[in-house]
Amino acid sequence: MRTIDTTATSECASVAHEGVGKAGSARAVATMNCDRIARVYRTAEYLSFGGSLQACRVMYLGAVSNCRRALVCGDGDGRFLAELLRTNRGVRADFVDLSARMAGLARRRVESIGADAAARTRFHIGDLRECKDSENAGYDLITAHFFLDCFADAEIASVARRLASFARPGATLLLSDFRIPPRGGARYIAAAIVRGLYVGFRVATGLRVNRLPDYELALERAGFHKGDETLKLGGLLATSLWRKA
Repeated sequence: MRTIDTTATSECASVAHEGVGKAGSARAVATMNCDRIARVYRTAEYLSFGGSLQACRVMYLGAVSNCRRALVCGDGDGRFLAELLRTNRGVRADFVDLSARMAGLARRRVESIGADAAARTRFHIGDLRECKDSENAGYDLITAHFFLDCFADAEIASVARRLASFARPGATLLLSDFRIPPRGGARYIAAAIVRGLYVGFRVATGLRVNRLPDYELALERAGFHKGDETLKLGGLLATSLWRKA
């Protein structure tokens, strides 16, 4: 990953924001580019879902208050990161996102909290799968809010294994994402909403994924086990706590 924090020491491969991976490649690089929507993303999110997505992100903050090393994956403009730093004064966080503009917004948000929060955070721009910093294996908290839905079924297994490689035994994975209920009328409504979101993100960011991957199965195979889970908006949104074996 390319870092924008001059104090960071990770040695990771720099990656382009546009498509450089090939279909079917286990190491395909994510192709979405959120730079162009960075400044309007928060407004668009609230117009679409009110405060529901942010409520999902922060729902289990109390359950991870004892964590001390956090890997924050794809947090965009950093609203979850800021709340994590506010509520947990002992945590140190590595923030990873493909978008330089999103990371810039996140950094300014953290700096507005104070010098202590800024000193506890490192910002990295790049694809999580390209990071080669073995020193980072040992996080006791990994967060992936609305992040795993950006990967295709062919990619999600490698992403889950990468997350597992960063986690120490017993680490917590805090996950929020969209979900299609298994049955009932809510299933059809949720499926239509998710399809619409993928179409919108394809136009706005170049995201090539068009359906939710089976990220739960991939996480289980990577050694994570789901504990608590909370559903919102009729099951469209799910927030869950996972443990690394």
